[in-house]
Amino acid sequence: MARFVYIDETGTAGNQPYLHVVAAVVDEDQVQPLAVEMRKLAQRHLGFLLPDDFEFHGLQIWRGDPPWAGKPPSGLIAVYENAIGLLMTCDIQIAYSSIDKARLHEKYKGAHDDNAYRLALQFLLEKIDRNMGDARKVLVADEAREQELKAIQMVADMQHWGVGEVLSSKRLSTIIDSLHFVRSHSSPGVQMADLAAWVIQRRRMTPMEPHPDADEAMARLRQLVWDRTPTWRETWP
Repeated sequence: MARFVYIDETGTAGNQPYLHVVAAVVDEDQVQPLAVEMRKLAQRHLGFLLPDDFEFHGLQIWRGDPPWAGKPPSGLIAVYENAIGLLMTCDIQIAYSSIDKARLHEKYKGAHDDNAYRLALQFLLEKIDRNMGDARKVLVADEAREQELKAIQMVADMQHWGVGEVLSSKRLSTIIDSLHFVRSHSSPGVQMADLAAWVIQRRRMTPMEPHPDADEAMARLRQLVWDRTPTWRETWP
């Protein structure tokens, strides 16, 4: 049975100190059930007339941005917990890698600032390839137009030569085909990676939460994600 590795990133904005590339890893027989369950969840909270480009986006839910505007904080928390709960329902695993952007800039005098996404992607794929079983894996990532061609070539180089942005110790052996980029609204798996990514990013922030129950809710979300995270790459450099 093949596994689908759905990839999203968070922290690319210049004012965020960490960039995280996160994967939601789904067995092929759970891909369609995940789509069905996510649509049911959206309809339960928003009604049946969903826009064609509707998607679950962690930051939008947490802040109550459209289409979630008008929902009370308790309702937004319920939406997020219901969505993250699908990690268990559909037996989804999470993996991630992180880049400290300031330390990367300092270490290389800014020469590799534009490579942060690909560095994190390389580290993530190495962890998934080595630590998440022998099943063949297909990569599907959220659009990253300025990165796509170089990222696709990097994955090919890792498959054939074991070389990415930095030298690796071995070639990728379980990841098949190329890296496929899609629009996130068309991929429930990418949306699940986004939901997990926002929780992981929030762990590295110290905000004043907007609702008295939000701290406890975020702690629950972190635990749910952590319980489904068998492998990760410590923050680099």
